[in-house]
Amino acid sequence: MADDIATLPPLVEPDADATAARTQSHYGLRKRTLDKMRSKTTDLDVAPMRIDPRVYTDPVYFERERKTLFRETPILAGLSLDIPEPGNMMLFDALGPSILITRDKEGKVNAFLNMCMHRAAKLVTECTKRSRMTCRFHAWTYDLTGKLIGLPGKEGFEGIEKADLGLIPIPVAEWKGLIFVRGTPNGAPIDVADHLDDFGDELAALELDKARPVASSRLDCDANWKYAYDTYGESYHFASLHPTTIGALAMSNIMVYDKFDNGHSRLGFPREEFMAYADQPEEQWPHSDYGGLYMLFPNVSINVNSMKGGGQFYGISRVFPGETPDKCYSLHSTYQPAHTVRAEEVDRWKEMHAFIDHVISTEDYSVSADGQANLNWAPEGFASTLGRNEIALQHFHRRLASIMQHNW
Repeated sequence: MADDIATLPPLVEPDADATAARTQSHYGLRKRTLDKMRSKTTDLDVAPMRIDPRVYTDPVYFERERKTLFRETPILAGLSLDIPEPGNMMLFDALGPSILITRDKEGKVNAFLNMCMHRAAKLVTECTKRSRMTCRFHAWTYDLTGKLIGLPGKEGFEGIEKADLGLIPIPVAEWKGLIFVRGTPNGAPIDVADHLDDFGDELAALELDKARPVASSRLDCDANWKYAYDTYGESYHFASLHPTTIGALAMSNIMVYDKFDNGHSRLGFPREEFMAYADQPEEQWPHSDYGGLYMLFPNVSINVNSMKGGGQFYGISRVFPGETPDKCYSLHSTYQPAHTVRAEEVDRWKEMHAFIDHVISTEDYSVSADGQANLNWAPEGFASTLGRNEIALQHFHRRLASIMQHNW
């Protein structure tokens, strides 16, 4: 069940240039999607692709993934308005170590291991707004930049400089509303521009720095994280798996695919309401809040979509590996964009969040768990098959294979 955000930050006026870029991009995507709907075609890869089931089941490969992808790669920890003001903080434990992210009095985002430097007790367990953080074990106290500022019984620590006992930093970067971390203590700085490459302009136009958090939840799945994540990247299953939910809103097996550098992509799915004006001149088409699905490698989908009755939502799902190859979970958050036309009707965004939660958990993740169980018993020689119409999944798995360079 969704956890409602206790205090909603105020909506901020959208930027005119970003609005123009976003509108051009999203309307162009709609036009191309309508072309596919009229012709009943979809973007295709050059050939089907076979996947060794050990990619989903092998424990050695799984541990390499957790290190290479989830501790050495920049990972989205949240959005700027998740910690909007100085003194706000959040915990991010999805990469293995408990990571504490703070916004200091200068407005800068910092990240640390959530570990007191005295005897490694967890420093923060509740994310209340504050100017300092005190360990409940022995009351060692740190400021929001990680500096040790309070040391009770300091006479017992003669010869140790407080300046040497600051919190252990984690690489963190805030860019256009996105907060990235890399789960390697004392690691090199994160180069967001290099990580996003040509995908950056598309993301910047969304104005995620002004997106207001509405609801969040955790969805557990008895499947490998990639099996669960694969369900986000194709429309081939809409009619069969989602006949009364997503399948009633979007046509099956039709998709527009935009490939970006470094494994990122954007997908356009065919909204049923587009067909109502498919034969009209483009200048007569009504406004649309649909913007497609942004896939941020390796584990993020940003659903830029419309709601019945008008209004746009950003639904961000981040899929993470569990403790074993056949376990994973997603952190699902819903945001109100700054440019939404119905900012006061927050309950409608909460209802949308609950609807998406229901679809993912009872439909997508249910079939993922069944498929994972079968893969665990797949005979030698079996391989999963991705069709030409599952182009986004093919490109994701090729990118993954190029990084992992695994020899079975």
